[in-house]
Amino acid sequence: MLFAAESKDAELAETLLQWFLQEDRKECFAACLFASYDLLHPDVVLELAWRHNIMDFAMPYFIQVMREYLTKVDKLEEAESQRKTEDDVKEPQPMVFGQQLMLTAAASPVAAQPPYPTYGYPPAAAAAAAAAPPAAAGYPAQPAYGFNM
Repeated sequence: MLFAAESKDAELAETLLQWFLQEDRKECFAACLFASYDLLHPDVVLELAWRHNIMDFAMPYFIQVMREYLTKVDKLEEAESQRKTEDDVKEPQPMVFGQQLMLTAAASPVAAQPPYPTYGYPPAAAAAAAAAPPAAAGYPAQPAYGFNM
């Protein structure tokens, strides 16, 4: 039992449990549950105990497993609620001085706009239309890409 516990081999510990059951050593089965507690899988222990009708010998093991799992779940819930409250607090707040909003960054320069597209007209025709004389007095100028009406 000590060799199986010190080996940190789960398969060896489960094989030992099965051997104790084959030899009808129920007390050794229960002792092995505690000696190799961290190596054994609860589902394997449950199946073995149920098949051999020795749930009374395995019940202290299951009580400890349930307590350990509940403690882990409680810690996870606490960490999750703490993370949610930290996320609520970390929302960026605008800096306000009196009733005026303070800007903390300099104004960004405006990028130059690209020229208007020619909308399918050849570049020479678009350039000629752009170089056309201004409209007569009282009439709006015609756009380079528009229709003459």
